[in-house]
Amino acid sequence: MLTTYKRRDRVGEMLREKIALILLRKSSDPRLHEITITAVEVSKDLRRAKIFYLSRAGAGEKQLAHKALQKATGFIKQELAQEHILRIMPELSFQMDESWQRGERVADLLRQLHQDEPSGDDSQGSP
Repeated sequence: MLTTYKRRDRVGEMLREKIALILLRKSSDPRLHEITITAVEVSKDLRRAKIFYLSRAGAGEKQLAHKALQKATGFIKQELAQEHILRIMPELSFQMDESWQRGERVADLLRQLHQDEPSGDDSQGSP
């Protein structure tokens, strides 16, 4: 079955690109330059957008990056509105993207399982 590319998916991808450019090129806060927008989930009615991001900042500075994003939300919405891409600007909420951490944990577990396996040659004796 073919899945259709929904309008909200297109809007989410467009918002991801636009917000990333705003943070990189138009913001004066250096904490925002260390942020990568990984995904945007838009509600069915296009009135809310959840923006997932990664921060290249150290562990102690990730909270500061989140606060900087919250502080810059109005600026980001204003810049998006100037682009005239949507008739109604969605409410933006920012959330740290932790999917890569879960992926790393799974990869570590798989490596550990592989190291703990006995080799196949020693387990079978000859009759």
